[in-house]
Amino acid sequence: MKKILVIDDELEFVNDFAKGLEIFGYEVYKAADGEGALNVIDNKKPDIVLCDYRLSDIDGDKILEKAKAQYPQIKFVMITAYYDEAVEKRLRSLGANEVVFKPIVLTEIESLLAKL
Repeated sequence: MKKILVIDDELEFVNDFAKGLEIFGYEVYKAADGEGALNVIDNKKPDIVLCDYRLSDIDGDKILEKAKAQYPQIKFVMITAYYDEAVEKRLRSLGANEVVFKPIVLTEIESLLAKL
């Protein structure tokens, strides 16, 4: 069973998304901020991280950078509400496997996760 970490400071989104991913058979961990996310990454070592770009304490690019430096095998899907080509290029250069935009459709994400 693949382990997935969902990081977003919108708790309702995280909880709803986690429930959906669990239905698809994933073991899901949740974090509402960067510090909590880094702790989960260190302790649970997820296979895939779904991370919002804008968080209340640490932006997602910093989480991506730190996690990939320590655990390069983790797959990262970065989530953002705003399309910015420069941001997308930066995220990919830091190791993001995919960049997706809100609103997110659960079935589309599940298809993407299956490919990762």
